[in-house]
Amino acid sequence: MTSLTIYSTPTCRFCKQLKAFLAENNIEYTDHDVMADEDAIKEMQELSGGNMSVPFIVFNKGEENQETQSGFDAEKVRAALSL
Repeated sequence: MTSLTIYSTPTCRFCKQLKAFLAENNIEYTDHDVMADEDAIKEMQELSGGNMSVPFIVFNKGEENQETQSGFDAEKVRAALSL
């Protein structure tokens, strides 16, 4: 099973769309609010190569098959999660 970690902000409409998509598909995820957590924004920057765009998605964080995605593209998320 693919684990999912997202980095988001509460005011980002694409973050809200991603979370709604995940809820509709009963997909569990870990969310880090980069506006409220300095450590989360640093971690996101390290994982993304300095990218500051949200949502930032990490599939299988810390695993050999870790993948990342910047922004919300429902088809790409479906493919990564084999939906």
